[in-house]
Amino acid sequence: MRIMRLALLGCVCVCGARAAQVELTYTFTDKREEKKAITVDPDAEGVVTVTVKRGDLPPGVEYVAIQPDFARASVGEDGYYVTPDGYLGSFRLQNGACTVAGPSTFYGRNFMPIFGMKNPRATFVGIVATLRFEYDLNVRAKDGVYTVAPRFHVAGFVPPDDITVHYRLLAGKDADYAGMARAYRNCQLARGVCQPIKARMKSHPELAYAARSMEVRIRQGWKPAPSPVLEQTPATEPPMKAVVTFERVGDILDAFKKAGVKRAEICLVGWNQKGHDGRWPQIFPVEEGLGGEAKLRALIKKAQRMGYQIVGHTNSSDGYSIADCWDPGLTVKKADGAPFSNAVWSGGQMYALCPQRSFERFYPQDIQKVADLGFRGLHYIDVITILPPPRCQDPLHPCTSKDSALWFDRILQSCKDHIGGVASEGAFDFACGNLDYVLYVYFNGLSGKKNPMHDRLIPIWQLVYNGIILSNPFTETVNPSTKDAMTQLKLAEFNGRPVYYFYSQFKADNKNWMGNTDLRCATDGELAEAARCVKKGYDEFEALADLQLEFMEQHEQLAPDVFRTAFSDGSEIISNYRAEAYPHRGQTVGPMGYLIFK
Repeated sequence: MRIMRLALLGCVCVCGARAAQVELTYTFTDKREEKKAITVDPDAEGVVTVTVKRGDLPPGVEYVAIQPDFARASVGEDGYYVTPDGYLGSFRLQNGACTVAGPSTFYGRNFMPIFGMKNPRATFVGIVATLRFEYDLNVRAKDGVYTVAPRFHVAGFVPPDDITVHYRLLAGKDADYAGMARAYRNCQLARGVCQPIKARMKSHPELAYAARSMEVRIRQGWKPAPSPVLEQTPATEPPMKAVVTFERVGDILDAFKKAGVKRAEICLVGWNQKGHDGRWPQIFPVEEGLGGEAKLRALIKKAQRMGYQIVGHTNSSDGYSIADCWDPGLTVKKADGAPFSNAVWSGGQMYALCPQRSFERFYPQDIQKVADLGFRGLHYIDVITILPPPRCQDPLHPCTSKDSALWFDRILQSCKDHIGGVASEGAFDFACGNLDYVLYVYFNGLSGKKNPMHDRLIPIWQLVYNGIILSNPFTETVNPSTKDAMTQLKLAEFNGRPVYYFYSQFKADNKNWMGNTDLRCATDGELAEAARCVKKGYDEFEALADLQLEFMEQHEQLAPDVFRTAFSDGSEIISNYRAEAYPHRGQTVGPMGYLIFK
């Protein structure tokens, strides 16, 4: 796969760096540990590459951890560590621990295969070039000494590659977390795994439209979630609640046009058979309770006549036994042959689909049927990029995580080929070459419990991918103009593409991960208020939309609670979280507000 080959081009580093002392820790299945010290010379560009060959792994080893001497700091020293899920932590604690999970949990957070540290002796970005889905990142403070080390899980399967980690040393203006991000971005671009939006939009008008438009998601219908019936049949299936018919979506568009919302990308959620998460991988027939296929086709034509881009929501990684195309052979299998399942949603017990089988069984014919309805834009495929690609141990279709990433990428490419663009839920960048939009980068980043090791969230993902992939930064920044001032300010600081969601709150257990405010349209009064909120967001985004096309070149703290986000066109956003105004370049940034400087 393209993402697995790392070329060392186009990146700033420190040449003439000294040899690195690296400690390898082998942990065996019986919990024994063995340590091995190696010396690694930097290459001509000053990059320290640590390789552990798979053929040299000792029998019975379960984990291999890599710890260079420059990836250490002492409590009280200037500097910080940076994790791939966006956290920065200074060296404040005598003791503490943080693990950015990879294979140790289903919900991994190694969105990008990078991490970094700045200390008085060195600044580096580590780039995990192989086995990127097989490691946890461990940050430790022990007796006042901080360490950052990837730990690779190599038991229970045959590793498809040697372990390879590149440590790129940074100096001067590049010796900060923005420099870490730029170095990785430059490597990504140099090896051709992704292209800037400005280049792609020349041949993809759907992307050009989306880059200057907010997304508006409309959840139309759903069954109870979680479902009281785990293995549903047509006789036992709970009824679907039809909330927003295709005709009512047309009313929403009329209200938008009346309010002055000239552009928006509409995404229909639950238009498929039995609504949102109704019967995946079954898509058709179009849900009759919402008006059926004829009404959907009429809606799509209406939206396009009005100047709106309109797409649908599908799912290629989850499945339910009620589907008319259900086959137990579709599922990801565990080592004991059991199908993998980790959740209950509207369709009942949810089973993870093997990416290979999903592609072979349903692509491209199903996505062609979706396209034939008339949809054009950044079609949304749920889940794919918010979870690490699974390891399937079915002997009929075995897949390593690396294989699964390849198959998922083929799914996204097929969707793009047929509908014009593609979006998914999260920020895993194995799909950076095809992905056009991320629904949210950080899940519960503003409201989730923070590890005491961390100081704050930084836009490390956006520093890499702004100008390459459109994104909304947080689950909490959905429906931004209905949220508090801090949430709205975070959207600006992280340069998010706004997303609005009708009926984001739908779960029977009241777990509302997109916040406690919502857009509704059951009455004309609710619809008018929703249109007002969307228009407010539209007006604010109009002033920021051009920055979706630019690289984010710098992010820094100017003063306590004041941050600067700078872009490749020379623009900058100053975000002021203070209760008093902040002066900048002869102007005043108001309390809990931001200003754009050109």
